[in-house]
Amino acid sequence: MEDKLIKDLMVDSVNKGRAFYDNIVNNGGFHHFELPIDCVDLVNREDKLDEKNRKYDLPESLKISFFRPFDELITSINTRCCLYFFEIHDASAEDTYHAYKNYEDEERNKSGLKDRKDFETKVLYVGKVKKNIGKRLSTHFGYAHSKTGGLQLKYWAKEIKLKLTVHLIVFDENIDDFINPLELEFTKKLNPLIGKSK
Repeated sequence: MEDKLIKDLMVDSVNKGRAFYDNIVNNGGFHHFELPIDCVDLVNREDKLDEKNRKYDLPESLKISFFRPFDELITSINTRCCLYFFEIHDASAEDTYHAYKNYEDEERNKSGLKDRKDFETKVLYVGKVKKNIGKRLSTHFGYAHSKTGGLQLKYWAKEIKLKLTVHLIVFDENIDDFINPLELEFTKKLNPLIGKSK
């Protein structure tokens, strides 16, 4: 196959990708929401694990303080593709990083962590889902099966009384794998403390 044909295919693919993203941005095909979360509210549950669903129920205080306003944001939010990130308030990035790094629990699967000397950020983590953002956030809060990877906030962040804003970018249509480059770009720009993506 000739180099020119390969180049033409590359140019055509890039142009189609650019047109796809331009359409989302220019036609308002996304919504940005902010929800506060005080990690002190991430209380432990005494309930046993629901073996059928492999998860713990959420505490009532968290349902009221976070998930009630979450459910009111947009119809069928759990069927939408979403980008999300956690913004840190009232705590230094360095202290937050070390609190997470020092948390050890062989039974719980933490999100990846790189060694770093740069703490010029107020963003804890950047992520994406193609659906079920509520379940993913519950996992990050620490209410999921221990082998499901996430931030596990209730196991370390409430000890330092960490306050966060959860930023949700909710797309009107299923953008499928087109969400992957967006996550990478957000990660590059926001420089999150936790996560191994670049």
